[in-house]
Amino acid sequence: MDIPIPGCEATMPVFNYQNRSMHYLQQGQGEAVLLLHGLGSCAEHWSAQMTVLSQHYRVIAADMRGHGLSSPSLQPFSMSQLAADMLALLRHLNISRCQVIGFSLGGMVAFELALLAPHCIQSLVIINSGPQLAVQGWRLTLLLWFRLAVIRLLGMRKLAQIIGAKLFPDTTQQHLLALFARQMAATDVRSYRHTLRAIGRFSVQSQLARLTLPILVLAADQDYSPVASKAAYVKALPNAELVVIKNSRHATPLDQPAATNKQLLSFLAKVVQPGRSTTSNTIASGGEQHV
Repeated sequence: MDIPIPGCEATMPVFNYQNRSMHYLQQGQGEAVLLLHGLGSCAEHWSAQMTVLSQHYRVIAADMRGHGLSSPSLQPFSMSQLAADMLALLRHLNISRCQVIGFSLGGMVAFELALLAPHCIQSLVIINSGPQLAVQGWRLTLLLWFRLAVIRLLGMRKLAQIIGAKLFPDTTQQHLLALFARQMAATDVRSYRHTLRAIGRFSVQSQLARLTLPILVLAADQDYSPVASKAAYVKALPNAELVVIKNSRHATPLDQPAATNKQLLSFLAKVVQPGRSTTSNTIASGGEQHV
C-alpha cells in the first residue's frame, strides 16, 4: 500500500517487519540515501532535504518505532535494534549500498547501522548527535530525565510545546514550531519513553576506530551540546570532518535547510563516486574553523 504525501512527489509505502508496520518515504532515483529523523520527529520533517536530494539520488526516509505512521513498540528496545529495523528496510528495498544521514536520534542509529552493516553503509552524515550520551554533555543527560518527568506529570502535548518553543523561539519560525509540536504530540508515549531510555544506554565510543568510512558531522552553533564536544569525537574517527552551521539550534535540517542541503550535496558528491573519499579535516560554514 502506498500513501500519497500532500504537496510532495514522494509516496509512503508500508513495510511489515516483525509483526510491526514501518512507514517510509521514497523519492528519486540513483544511489540510495537513507534519512533518519530525530526523537519525536518523523520522515516528513525531511521534506526540504528530500526535495533537493531526490534530484540526484534515491532518497528513503523512514519512520522509526512509534514515530510518524510506524507501529508503536510495547516492549523496550535498544539503539542497535532500531538500526536492525533500518537494515531490514534496506534489504526489503534491495539496497546493497547506501549513504546514511542521521539527525539527533537518527545520528545514533546511523552509527549503529554503520557498525552493523559495514559493507552496505558507505558514508555517514551525523547532524547534532554523537557516539554516546556522555560525549554530548551533562546537560543532555539532564534533558532526558526532564523529558521523562514532564511526560509522567503533564503528558506528551505539554512536552511538545516546551521543546518546540526552545527549538523554534523566533517569530519567523512559528510554522516550524506548529509542525514539530503537532507531530511530537502525536508520537506514541510508550515508544517515546523506550526511545529515551535507549538513548541513555547508547554508546559506541569504544568502537569509533572501526568506523573508517567517510563521515561528515554537522554541528549547530547553538545546539544543546557544544561544538567542542563534537570536535572531540571527530578527532577519534579515522576519516571524518566537522562543519559548523551558523544561526542554528538543535533542529538544523528544519531551521537551516539551505545550509544543511549545501553541505549534504557537497559531501555526497564526493563520497558516492567510486574511489573517492573525504579526508580528515574540519571546516566551518560561515564561522570559525575548528581543528
